[in-house]
Amino acid sequence: MITIEKARETIVSRITPLPSEKIPLEQALGRYLAEDIVSQMDIPSWNNSAMDGYAVRVTDIPHAGVRLGIAYEIPAGSLPQGPFPEGSAVKIMTGAPVPPGADAVVKREDTIESEGAVTVNIVPKKSDHIRFAGEDIAKGDLILQKGTLLEAAHIGLLASLRRVMVLCSQRPTVAIIATGNEVADLDEELTENKIPSSNSSTLTSLVRQLGAIPLYLGIARDTKAGLRDKFEQASRADLILTSGGVSMGDYDVVRDVMTEGANSVEFWQVRMKPGKPLAFGIINGIPAIGLPGNPVSTMTSFDQFARPAILKFMGAQTLTLPRLKARLLEAVRGPGDRPHYLRGILKRCGDELCVVSTGPQGSGILSSMARGNCYMIVPEGHRTLEQGDLIECEVFHASW
Repeated sequence: MITIEKARETIVSRITPLPSEKIPLEQALGRYLAEDIVSQMDIPSWNNSAMDGYAVRVTDIPHAGVRLGIAYEIPAGSLPQGPFPEGSAVKIMTGAPVPPGADAVVKREDTIESEGAVTVNIVPKKSDHIRFAGEDIAKGDLILQKGTLLEAAHIGLLASLRRVMVLCSQRPTVAIIATGNEVADLDEELTENKIPSSNSSTLTSLVRQLGAIPLYLGIARDTKAGLRDKFEQASRADLILTSGGVSMGDYDVVRDVMTEGANSVEFWQVRMKPGKPLAFGIINGIPAIGLPGNPVSTMTSFDQFARPAILKFMGAQTLTLPRLKARLLEAVRGPGDRPHYLRGILKRCGDELCVVSTGPQGSGILSSMARGNCYMIVPEGHRTLEQGDLIECEVFHASW
């Protein structure tokens, strides 16, 4: 039985990032950047007005109440007509280029316009309400790093840089196989001896949520022949995930098939709770993770091991869930001989973060994952953490 860290390190070391592909910018949301982005231009490209108002020289306005003639007007999308005379102003709209000679913009609310002139009711300061060329981004700046997950702001930034196509990592195909005679898919009758195959939908959703491509292959019954057939169907996948069949029962056959022929198993137990039964190996040349069958164990093990593997395929910078410390609102207990991943609800309590259990913590209680937003980790060597203690948490849903 190996540690969580060693298991994760072993899995990730067997994953090779996928090649990159150029995709249209409008399809890049949620993808991982496969190149550094260096700006080829200043943004903004010219000095422009941050307000609707009047471009002026501050030396023309030594005190409030100065009246200036309006030389001309620059609507947004237009260019200045040229220099303007001293003792005058240029009416300007937000985003329009600042005319030569102007060193401030007075916003419209601080003026009164009448009969071709404007009265300025304040004393402006130099550079007021001017956005200078390169103020946001300068030509030659490194804007985004390889491995960045592209979100809405990044897409807007790339559009500002006129990037029509973006080089992104390819998305891995992840084969998902449920196992067991006792589980039934949504299109099967749920008889008295069957339970719903919730793991099938959960894993498909988790894979899709990460930006990978799920390939659900259905349920392999508890026979070696049935499981071999599913593994053959997974031949075009980059990663294989199974749920169930890796424990010590007579009908838990995943580990057996993973050791047949040229297949191999690197480990099959991890020192953690829940999620102790977990196999990793190579099947038909494809990395395969045998997740435990209990729903909470499946999700916990996915987050610790399958998630980092999928993210490495896509060239992500960070592979693990974000960690932080929070104040316990109640005492929690662990087995002591291994880390215990309890489901918790992280929230703000005044100036600090606090956390409370979602309730019953059985590995079959999937509602504890649905209610929670983090794992509370009782470390190995500790049986109890008391109310008021700080506990390390891994956030899987930032909902506070």
